This record gives sequence, structure tokens and C-alpha cells, in this order.
Amino acid sequence: MADHHTQYLHTAKYGNPGGHHTMKPMFKKVENHIYKSEYHPDVVANSNEGNKAIYTIRGNKVYATGEHPDGPSPHAMFTITDKGMVHTTMDHPEHKNGLAVFVMDHRPDPEFIQKTIAAEVSSAAPTTNPNKGS
Repeated sequence: MADHHTQYLHTAKYGNPGGHHTMKPMFKKVENHIYKSEYHPDVVANSNEGNKAIYTIRGNKVYATGEHPDGPSPHAMFTITDKGMVHTTMDHPEHKNGLAVFVMDHRPDPEFIQKTIAAEVSSAAPTTNPNKGS
């Protein structure tokens, strides 16, 4: 599904509304729909999850569809600015006034993602103390 019309929704700041940080974009916009991206844990577990349009876009407003885990929304959950900033609306359960939650961009550089993840993993690994005697 990735092509020149695909835009990825990157978290706008460190962390994301779900609380689990990843620099891998969890969602992607293809034409007038938003899907879970190939990086989303649901899609990793079951690739068919990536074929469900969980949001539909009308103008600059984003609505949940019947494929969304919480069902369709009669009111817009997000708005998209001309610069690709995605904000929650008053109808979103985690609305934060004025804060963008996603930034739309084209496909991320997979090599950069892998290098960053490797650096995070190695910096989090416990170190041994070579001076510690027995």
C-alpha cells in the first residue's frame, strides 16, 4: 500500500497519546483514509490489520470508521492543517488544546530508524564493572 501518495503520521513530540514511544510511525495516510502502518504492533502480528481504513478524511477533518476499535465517530476526531500538523478536536477523548499529536510526512528512512533503535538499546543495556573483584 506504500506509494507516492502515502504519508506517514509521525508523533509530534517524544512519546505519543498511547504512552508508548516509538520513532516508527504507527499510522499512514493513503488518499482519503488512514491505516495502521507496517510498523504498528497489530500489523506486525497480523498483516491484514494494515488493510483496514480506521479513519476517513473529509476536507481537513478526520473521522473514525467502522474499522476503528471504538467504532465510527459522528464527529471529527482530528483536524489536519495545511502544513500537515494533526490536532485532536474537542470530540477526541484525549483532546489537548493547541498541541499537535502527529506530523504528516513521507516514508521514513528505515536505516535511520534502525540506527536510532540500536543506539537506544545499547545505551539502555546494563554495563558490567571490570574493576569489580571476586
